[in-house]
Amino acid sequence: MPAARMLVLTPRRLLLCLTLVVIAAPRSPSAAELPRQRVTLLHTSDIHGRVLAFNDLDQRPARGSLTKVATLVRGIRESTDHPVLLFDSGDSIQGTPLEEYAHIRWGETSPTIEAMSRIGYLAMAVGNHEFNFGLGPLRAAEREANFPFLSANVIDTATGEPAFPPYLVVTAGPVRVGVLGLTTPNVPGWEIPAHYQGLRFEPMDAAARRWVERLRGAERCDLVVVLAHTGLEGSGDASDELENWGRRLAAVPGIDVLLTGHTHRDIAPFSLGGVIVAQPGSRARFVTRVDLELERGADGWKRVAWHGENLSTADVPPDPDLERAFAGLHARVVAALDQVVATTTAAVDVARCRLADCTAVDLIHATQLEATGAELSLASLLDPHTPTLDPGPVTRRWVESLYVFANSLVVVRLKGAEVADVLEHAARWYDGLECGSEGCVVLSDPRVASYNVDTMAGLSYGIDSRQPEGHRVHDIVWHGRPLDPDRTLTVAVNSYRAAGGGGFPHLATAERVRTIDRSIADLIAEHLEHAGAWTPRVDANWSLAPVVVGERPARGPGAP
Repeated sequence: MPAARMLVLTPRRLLLCLTLVVIAAPRSPSAAELPRQRVTLLHTSDIHGRVLAFNDLDQRPARGSLTKVATLVRGIRESTDHPVLLFDSGDSIQGTPLEEYAHIRWGETSPTIEAMSRIGYLAMAVGNHEFNFGLGPLRAAEREANFPFLSANVIDTATGEPAFPPYLVVTAGPVRVGVLGLTTPNVPGWEIPAHYQGLRFEPMDAAARRWVERLRGAERCDLVVVLAHTGLEGSGDASDELENWGRRLAAVPGIDVLLTGHTHRDIAPFSLGGVIVAQPGSRARFVTRVDLELERGADGWKRVAWHGENLSTADVPPDPDLERAFAGLHARVVAALDQVVATTTAAVDVARCRLADCTAVDLIHATQLEATGAELSLASLLDPHTPTLDPGPVTRRWVESLYVFANSLVVVRLKGAEVADVLEHAARWYDGLECGSEGCVVLSDPRVASYNVDTMAGLSYGIDSRQPEGHRVHDIVWHGRPLDPDRTLTVAVNSYRAAGGGGFPHLATAERVRTIDRSIADLIAEHLEHAGAWTPRVDANWSLAPVVVGERPARGPGAP
């Protein structure tokens, strides 16, 4: 198929005037010649900055990348004689050193958005991680893109109108395709208010009903595709119904295809109440392909058949031209990651950090306490795959692998009883004990994400996984005495926790004492630089009893 030609008929920033993308077919036959029309939809989501097929933190090849997507998409376009439309459902500009060093630290063009523009994406829904660095970097990436950032339910509080274009209309041969973008409305549950200042987030289904009606009516669309940065409800997590809306969206009349994201699930296309629903995993490891056949009738083009699958990019060779385009930037990022920030006198291993106090998490606690002056610190091991650090140099690469999210710091004020509630919430992961001849294994609740298993520094306590939820934490001691439920203490938490991330009680509503809007990874690097030589130590302020030799899920797989 010839390359798609994009014709922008109206300014993208005018909310009720739409970008029209024209996909050129080899010829434009009359309706009599072409009673049926085929259209192929391609879709990615949650790319998280994975431009190149290499993981710079563990220094190994990556299964997926936009360079692989480029090869796969080009092959489909070249082997297809009908329109091929390529979309994404967000979470693009956060997640790898290549993206964050270039776009955030150095203020350069987003390599992810540049790669997507080169590949020929037609639209992207705005994801929650687009807000991680505030509206400045988000708007900069939007300006750089050759395609619109869509979101119908992110509302400008000053105007009451969508803060991003809500939709676009694509003409694929003779078929008018309406493409609606939606964003999970739980962004305020994860971000500090400064990162979404002047915006509010509407329920996704309400916005979908309003705008789908417009696409079907005034815009005369034959086919409606929704790019939704959200997953399917049903995980059982405390925030699930706030962030995942897929099943409710599928119930909105007039939607033909619902392309989801956010939960990083590999969900091959399936029918949900007549709506085609799919999700392509994360980090460009899959591309959803949906082939549609439409038939023309008195009321326009109607879908009569379809086939869909999620295509793996694991064995797809990277596009060499796209690799060359980012080779220079990649070399600069590698040099930055190789920077030595300190030396360590002992090995640091994260393998047992959820089973016993460990030096890696204690480093995060020490950094948070030093940076804030708080009395207590709440933190977790974010990535259980953080590589073992051998005695010797500590590089910026290891620091980034230890703290992989773009969180900043907030100090909140809590009563002693509220601190106990926070610790009990973190202990939900510990869900029983199974003992045998080789020792005891703690059973874990698979519905609790590993990054939500927090520990606290500045006091001591024990955890007994044999007890029912809400009664697992015991013997909380502060300064040598049982913690007074009425005692007020300052607690350093990351910005995700302070916004309510993970469903922790009290943190989102607590009084805020101080905010440090800097990357915690940066603060850890500075902490190590000041120390020069780091001697890893464990203060063993919390313990799991009895001592266990391992862990395993307590029941069947839950939500991601």
